[in-house]
Amino acid sequence: MKITIACGAVAAFATMALVSAPAAIADPEGDFLTVISGAGITWPSDKTAQVIETGYAVCQDWDNGATFEQEVADLTGVTNWTDYQAGYFIGAATGAFCPDYEYKVS
Repeated sequence: MKITIACGAVAAFATMALVSAPAAIADPEGDFLTVISGAGITWPSDKTAQVIETGYAVCQDWDNGATFEQEVADLTGVTNWTDYQAGYFIGAATGAFCPDYEYKVS
């Protein structure tokens, strides 16, 4: 039960990232970076390409049948991010790069 409540809360944060994502599609990568940095997710400037690549990897994981819970666990397992940050990142990546999968985070 505790895990279900935590996942629900993280999903709510991911949904906030979807809502926060700018509507402009002209620069999805720039918009994505703006949204995640606005949530306090930081990275070294020389790692920007990897951050974007990780965002696109979320979409590949959706293509391969991943669940939201698996995505959060994967990101928190390889970063020092909180569940909140991982959920926000996933929501922002989904909104920017593969909005067809928005139902997975809302």
